[in-house]
Amino acid sequence: MKLNDLKNPYILFSSGFGIGLIPMAPGTFGSGFGLCLYIYLAHFYLPALFVYLFLLALLLVAWFAINESLKTIGKGDHPAIVIDEIIGMMFVATVLPADPYWAVTAFLIFRFFDIVKPFPINVVDRKFKNAFGILLDDIIASGYSIALIMIARKLLG
Repeated sequence: MKLNDLKNPYILFSSGFGIGLIPMAPGTFGSGFGLCLYIYLAHFYLPALFVYLFLLALLLVAWFAINESLKTIGKGDHPAIVIDEIIGMMFVATVLPADPYWAVTAFLIFRFFDIVKPFPINVVDRKFKNAFGILLDDIIASGYSIALIMIARKLLG
């Protein structure tokens, strides 16, 4: 994928406004952007329900944008598509206390699950080469990350 492809609004959105075109570790940069975006939004002290509704709406828009992007770039989880990592990391950030150590830890945990892809993430990644699969594997990685963070918070808290 090239910079010129960003003229397509679906690819622009799916690539995290160009973050996915970073040649090395675009998913990691996308996750970092998701964390930073969530931290920025957290400063507005929005009600939790609003935040979750926003993330669900973002997920629906992402599904549509990825679907349309795949028509241009082909099937499969193209490395330039990072909106799934952005949203996944934002979901994980919803359970974090306002502490940079937790933010870094959560980022590392999410990246671990997204890269290693334990069951059932690996099954989803292998079976679904479409927008649904691209988003679902990161949502499951978010769920694993959230569970691990909640357990750690309970044990340390």
